[in-house]
Amino acid sequence: MEDNTLSLRKKAELICSGRISVPPGTKIPFPTSRSSAGPGAGGESIVIAFSGRRVKMEVDRNCASDLELRQVGKGGYEVLRDGEVFVTDVRIVPTLCHAPDQAFVCLGRSCRLGCLYCNIDSAGKQELTVQKAFDLIVASSKHGKIGGIAVTSGVTSTVEQQVEDVAALIARVKRAFPMLKVGAEPLITSRDQLVKLSKAGADEIKVNLEAARGDIFRMVCPNRDYDLTIESIGWASEIFGRGAVTSNIIVGFGEDDSDVENAVSMLAGMGSVANIRRLRLDDANRPRLEKALGPLTPVDEERLVALGRRHAETLRKNGLSPRKFETMCFPCASCDIVPDVDL
Repeated sequence: MEDNTLSLRKKAELICSGRISVPPGTKIPFPTSRSSAGPGAGGESIVIAFSGRRVKMEVDRNCASDLELRQVGKGGYEVLRDGEVFVTDVRIVPTLCHAPDQAFVCLGRSCRLGCLYCNIDSAGKQELTVQKAFDLIVASSKHGKIGGIAVTSGVTSTVEQQVEDVAALIARVKRAFPMLKVGAEPLITSRDQLVKLSKAGADEIKVNLEAARGDIFRMVCPNRDYDLTIESIGWASEIFGRGAVTSNIIVGFGEDDSDVENAVSMLAGMGSVANIRRLRLDDANRPRLEKALGPLTPVDEERLVALGRRHAETLRKNGLSPRKFETMCFPCASCDIVPDVDL
């Protein structure tokens, strides 16, 4: 196994690259995953593991990436960078439903909010009904051991209807899988919505702050309310409990490190564990983001690791840890540098 610092840096480099070429004829032992929301909506991906770490990579069938997956022997893999071996002893991790060891479903597969970084509309507008989502979770449970269940959704009609649908699915899931933890990642605009999700059986909640600064939030999420988002995170901590609430902070919008540290500290003070996520720029979201924000510099591996180290220290000071979560992004640990998992 590689030195911990070296493998951490390699994970950060893989996250920052984001794409891996898979040459024709390379055998992938498990079905690839397809995201329904976020910047990667509609893309095909795999989760690779090495040195005790996981990374989700978008599959490039055109072999245009400088990273390449190469098969070694029977069932083994390595990652090449510019033709040279970069990571050895790689295995491909099965994704039950979007994530390893977890069924993570997205109900509303289109969204009217128009956040500039999100490519959800490009994934197609066929909605997943509560019944179909439940059937998908049940089917996933038959293909592998599920460690948790999570539900998210775009806002296709109203926020209230989105919460109703998420709550209805969670209630059905809890009846069918009473021993499993269930997480919810909806848009929240009232305290009552959080109460409804808790009563339906949600154990953990993600209410996303999105940006480290309010002025950036208002530009990239023009149809959302920054102050209400922060208030909602506070309500979530009151209802679900300290350490059962998480919130994405996307980095790469032009904020500086002190902005991120302030946002992480604010969330930790509210009992919420930040999830620092690198902004993924592509041909779909870059034009609209740069029209609003100006030219953007991609987050590199040095910044990603440095932010992760400061993040970990802040969480320790506040008695919080991602390891306590059993659903959503932290147990997956494939898209981000996660304190107490990677650090």
